[in-house]
Amino acid sequence: MTIRITFALDLNENDRDALRTLLERAETAAKAAAPHDPREQARIIDVLAEIRAQLPD
Repeated sequence: MTIRITFALDLNENDRDALRTLLERAETAAKAAAPHDPREQARIIDVLAEIRAQLPD
């Protein structure tokens, strides 16, 4: 089952840069969030990739 989630964020430039950094380092974030669960890491990476794909340049 899939659901569509829509976010509306008001970010200043510094916060936008921080978000981009997080999304560019999805693997590192996933390992920190789920250090012993490769399947959960893969799901986290996929979610962050979906978010990254939606960000304007």
